[in-house]
This record gives sequence, C-alpha cells and structure tokens, in this order.
Amino acid sequence: MLELIKRYLSREKAPDILRWPFTYSLGQAMIRGRLLRFPYRAAAMMVDYGLEETKKVYNRRLPSVWASAFFPTELLHALGIPVFSPEVAAALVASFGFQEHFLKEAESRWWGRDNCSFHRCAIGGLFSRYYPQPAAFCVSSHLCEGAVLMFSNLARIYKRPSLLLDVPVEQNNDSLRYVTTQLRQLISSLEEIAGLSLQHEKLEEAVANAEVARRAMQKVNDLRLHPASPLTAKEAFSYLYLYFTGLGSRAMPRVYETLAGELQERIRESEQKKEPGRHSRFKLLWLHLPPFYRNNILGYLEEKGARVVFEEFSHVYWESMDPGRPLESIARRMLAHFSYGDINRRIEVIKELAAKYKVDGVIHFSHWGCRQSCGSLRIIRDALHKEGLPFLALDGDCVDNRNYAPGQVQTRIDGFLEMLA
Repeated sequence: MLELIKRYLSREKAPDILRWPFTYSLGQAMIRGRLLRFPYRAAAMMVDYGLEETKKVYNRRLPSVWASAFFPTELLHALGIPVFSPEVAAALVASFGFQEHFLKEAESRWWGRDNCSFHRCAIGGLFSRYYPQPAAFCVSSHLCEGAVLMFSNLARIYKRPSLLLDVPVEQNNDSLRYVTTQLRQLISSLEEIAGLSLQHEKLEEAVANAEVARRAMQKVNDLRLHPASPLTAKEAFSYLYLYFTGLGSRAMPRVYETLAGELQERIRESEQKKEPGRHSRFKLLWLHLPPFYRNNILGYLEEKGARVVFEEFSHVYWESMDPGRPLESIARRMLAHFSYGDINRRIEVIKELAAKYKVDGVIHFSHWGCRQSCGSLRIIRDALHKEGLPFLALDGDCVDNRNYAPGQVQTRIDGFLEMLA
C-alpha cells in the first residue's frame, strides 16, 4: 500500500490528490488501521487531527478561513470554523516534493522569487485551484508583514473579506485594550461571514484548551532537558502544525499530554535499563525554521557528532491563560511574542534557552524572503559572541529547494563544527 502511494506521489499530476476529501479519509483509515507507523502515538493523533481538519475544509460543508501563522485560532475553534493555514500547507507540499509546480504558477503571475516561498507556494496553490477558496482571509500584523500583504492581495482578487488583527509593538495596558477590542470586532465579523453565533462558554473552553496545551508543551520542553529524552529536532518541528493551527482546539492538549507521557515512559525505561543518554560532541540551538523539502541538514549534523537539542519555535513564550478572561488572555499571548519589537527581547530569550539547554553553539536558518527574522542577524551574532556562543547563519529556503545548495551548506557546517572543537 505504501509503495503504491509513493509511486503515485511521484507522478506529475500527483497534487490532484490534495483537493480530494477522500484522500484525507483514506489517510485517517490507514492511521486508525495502523497501516502507517509513527514514532509516537502523539504523532499519529496529530496527523489524524490534521487530516480531519483538512477534510472539513475541502468538504465545504462549513465556511472555512485562511489563517496566517500567528492569527489567534482560539477564536476560530470557539466558533467551529475549519482552519486552513497556507504556510503549513506550503511546508506539507514541500515535504511531498510538489512545491515547484505551485511556485512556478505564482511566478508566472508576477509574484517574484524575492518574496517568501511559503507565501508564493500558497498563492500558486490557490491560483491552481488545489488550495480551497476561503470565506475570509484572517491575518495578524505581527512577525510577518508578508502575510498581511499576501492576504490583502488575495482578498481583493477573490473578492473575499480580509480580517486584520493589528498587534502593536509596545507591551502596555493601552496595547492590551486595543488588541482586546479588535478581538471582539473580529468575532462579530466572523459571525457575520460564517452565519454563526459565538457562545461565550465555547470561547472559555477554547482558552481553557489553549492553557492545558501550554502546560503540556512546557512539560515536553522540560523533559527534553533529560539526556535520555528521545525526541529529535526533526520530530519536534512536526508538532509546529498544532502551534500554528491548533491553539483552542480539543486535540492540541490531548496530543501534547500524550507526547509528554510517552517521553516520560521512554526516559523511565532507559533509566531502568541503565542505558546511557544520547551523547553528542556538540549540543546546538536552532533558530527560525528548517527546510521542509528533502534535505539532510539535521542528519548531517548528527553524523558529525552534533545534535540540535532545542528549537526557538518550540519555546513557550506566553504566560498562563485565564478562561474566565478569554479575550484578554488571547491579547496577552499575542503581545508576548519575543521576536516582535525590540531585538533585545529575542536576544534575551535566545541566551536563556542556550543556558537552559547548555548548548555549545547556535544555528540560524536564514529563510530567503523572511525579513523579520534575517534582518537582525548581525546584532544577534554580536550579542551571542559577547556571551562566548559561536553562531552560524545558514542561508537557504524553507520551501523552494532551488535556493538550497547542499554542498555549500555542508561546507559551512564543517567549518562551524571545527570552530566548536
């Protein structure tokens, strides 16, 4: 069965399967029938949830929305609106090797290669009619200005509403009130667009789910401090799907609680067998995202005796959320992101993570087109050098493998590891 799927995925028109609801039902059946193997039960639960959500989007029985990577999905889950994340879809498409078709479609319509490939892939997928047309485009202004521009343009082209959450740079009471007011307005707009009415207890439930998920995520992060923790960086990156689309859902806390339980059990078994923990010559902290197409960067690091022990995107940066004050809690989370505003906020978090996980060096994957992450690299590098932390900036692209030079990347990694030795 798996071989047949792999053969089909290699065909030119393989992306057709992305728009068939049956594809996602088949995937769920294979997971539940244990025809697909996963390293953790939590991973199987997450994929099953993702397939269910995507199937809802393509079934079109309910109005769905496109939500940018940092939009507060608690609102959407409280309303029962299916969420489609174009950035997550682009990463998935790249992992299947379909991205070139979508990228070329966007480029043929004058979306240049200097734009973020996550967004170009999303644009190409929509223009090619592989991605679903939403009832609305929902985007937040913080962290990614490219998403705001892309959603605004697509909303104009497809004559759909574009709902913008404007997140101020300053963290103060005025900003909190401003964002909270906007959240109320967003709810009213979404109710009108979807023909739904939000029940307050559903909003409280969504925030309660987000809080349980937050605690479980932090527990997973703490377990990764143990030398016998088996969770790899590659596996950890896969759970970002929930971070971008699952906050507020019932599934996200279940997945992370299951993952924490599985990690605890495996660590306990390792201790009982008196097995040595995972030893590496060098422990590394990864900044930004990895490439999602086929590549061997993380594997090559492991071969060379270096291991990524934590990732910037896995950091739980927001404080506890109060279901009794749901909108204020969501607003506080939106304002709390350490990569938004003064660069010193991000630098301090990087230094804290480096100390907590006792890393020997830091790698930043500099995704082409991501100005907000790459624009401050020199400042970050200089700050880390003052702390005695070696820093490597790897230039590349998370989705467009035409911007990936494996030989050059390996050469730079070799030089970096020699410096650490």
